[in-house]
Amino acid sequence: MSASVLPALVRAEGEAHRQLPMPAEMYGVIALVLFVLLLALLWSFRGTAYKVRDKHSKPSGGHH
Repeated sequence: MSASVLPALVRAEGEAHRQLPMPAEMYGVIALVLFVLLLALLWSFRGTAYKVRDKHSKPSGGHH
């Protein structure tokens, strides 16, 4: 690093301290809830491929 950049980084490190808008644990809770909701969405489509395959695999008047 350049000699002029290092003092600027040291000063900026002390000034950059910010509070989070909510407790840190809440980010984990929100992520967990989001993953559970996505899992529920994915689970709701289970078996869909079999339904589509069965629908298209029935003979329909001699077409190949």
